Amino acid sequence: MSVIEAYDIKARKKVSMKDPQPYLMKNGSWALKGTSSETGIKLFKIVGRTKPSITQSRFEAFKNLFTSRGCECGKEC
Repeated sequence: MSVIEAYDIKARKKVSMKDPQPYLMKNGSWALKGTSSETGIKLFKIVGRTKPSITQSRFEAFKNLFTSRGCECGKEC
């Protein structure tokens, strides 16, 4: 799976987008909506006239599920 990057206003840099979802705008263009991996705010990226295909394998989904958790001690265990 390729990493989708969008500009985060709060962090003032490009960050990877978590859980990107395709969104059809009124003018017929497609965009991606998701959340920032650093600050957690909503991100929006216009991608063009063709519908983007977001594919994620089961392995990647489980990997993201277990690696995104934090430990009670504050470290990534």
